[in-house]
Amino acid sequence: MSVDDDLLFDHLDYRVTASKDADEAYLDPEKFVERLTQAWINERASPDVLQYEQGSVDGLLEKIEYQTGIIDELDSGNDTSMIISILYQTELERVKFVLRSYLRTRISKIEKFCQYILADASSKRRLSRAEVLYAENYAKATRQHYDSSFLSSLPPSLQGQDDTVFDRKLSMISQPRLDEAVFCRVVEDIGDFQLDEDETVVLETGQIYIFRYRAVRALLQRGQIELI
Repeated sequence: MSVDDDLLFDHLDYRVTASKDADEAYLDPEKFVERLTQAWINERASPDVLQYEQGSVDGLLEKIEYQTGIIDELDSGNDTSMIISILYQTELERVKFVLRSYLRTRISKIEKFCQYILADASSKRRLSRAEVLYAENYAKATRQHYDSSFLSSLPPSLQGQDDTVFDRKLSMISQPRLDEAVFCRVVEDIGDFQLDEDETVVLETGQIYIFRYRAVRALLQRGQIELI
């Protein structure tokens, strides 16, 4: 951690629940930025929407509120206090940037794959309550816009927005391309891993690979790899 980090976290002595898993039930506050930064990288690199980092986001929001209060209480007429205030504000801006970027990345995916996410139970479960509400309102607004713009003037048979040609595997609904290639780093020894029916690879901590996302999707969800 940098001097800025030490100053920022010096007054923070609480812990915030960050995961339902027993082995990581709590995270120290200084880990929130690190964890959410990696979640942001994973989100940007993966073709589909990942599990919402509820604990890390809540922890950062609490931290931001707490440190903002400390900044407000500093004596602006004291040179030392002014320097500390600048360090606090600089670090807070870094934290806010990570948080905003993470949320914007997810919103971009929700807008792009809105109908798919709402129709797919597993994808919808990975959203926060606010994101689900946003997706539902976005889908409703989009349908109303298309209807009022041009669909209402078309024959009923051509007004559908979710038509599918099954024999050609074509759909009007945008879906994540799960067979895209992704770069990943192994964060824990996995050993022999079956990529497909004909290929097995040994995955060891620290190694970097390029795989089809679909093949390693479960490893990412379990936290055994991270995207880069």
